[in-house]
Amino acid sequence: MIQKLLSDARLSRRIKVENYLLVYLGLRPCSLTTMPAEFPDAESMGRDIDGRVLPKMKDLGSIVEPYRRLKMIENLKREMRKVYKEVVERSEQYRAHIEWARNLELRTFQFEVRPTVRELYLFKDKEVEKKLERLMKERIKIRQEVLRHPPPDLGRVHVVYPEEFNGAWIREMGALYGYPRCCVDRYVSDREKGMMVEERASRQLREAGEEDEAGSLAYFVGYFFPCHPRCPSAISTGRRFLEELRSINPELGDLYKSILQENLELVRRQPEIIAEHRLRAVEAVKKIYRQPPLDIHNR
Repeated sequence: MIQKLLSDARLSRRIKVENYLLVYLGLRPCSLTTMPAEFPDAESMGRDIDGRVLPKMKDLGSIVEPYRRLKMIENLKREMRKVYKEVVERSEQYRAHIEWARNLELRTFQFEVRPTVRELYLFKDKEVEKKLERLMKERIKIRQEVLRHPPPDLGRVHVVYPEEFNGAWIREMGALYGYPRCCVDRYVSDREKGMMVEERASRQLREAGEEDEAGSLAYFVGYFFPCHPRCPSAISTGRRFLEELRSINPELGDLYKSILQENLELVRRQPEIIAEHRLRAVEAVKKIYRQPPLDIHNR
């Protein structure tokens, strides 16, 4: 079964190991896959979605009447959800993610982040599902509250992802992912201070020096930001995962080691990656609108 999963090209190798195998083996209580962003064909799917959706947003900027504008936004959201189903949910890669959850007897839970973005949670324990259901309801309430009563000088990230600035919510999600408490606390502290977590984690790697940087065990899953590159709890977690996978198959251990190094490099490059994504998004929309992009996703 494991070998069949690893040979399935419809899932990325990192997702297969970190999000499926580690949960299947009971090493992680829960994993998160962002769809379609973490699919092998994410870029082409994104272009396809943008190509279908962005032209339909053309007239939104010229509508000033609140009622007409709100109605058009709701129509656009429906169109976006339709496009998501056509591009993502009908794809072989989406089917593969659902099939492998079923094959490994993993429970699933999906959440709509935006009309064209879903989160796929994988877990084994029914209690995790109950916690996810509660936390996602809280997430919706947090978003609604920020839209109703936006704090002054609110940045775009805070508007789009206000839950990322809610310490209690972040701590509970971090526990579900199996992240060390010290790393979650640092993440919350950074957010509360208005610090860019990705920039902090990248800077720590640059300052750590070659000896520390060579140890990638702290980066035991992708997009995880340890409190420090030499965090004992994070390193212990990575070592435990590596040893367990190696005990199953030495080649599986080697595969995970290479993924650990990729995770480290991903953290190191996060500020540049974020800047590149923002630039591409702005340029893509400018070609259609000849003006800055309009955010309708969370209205």
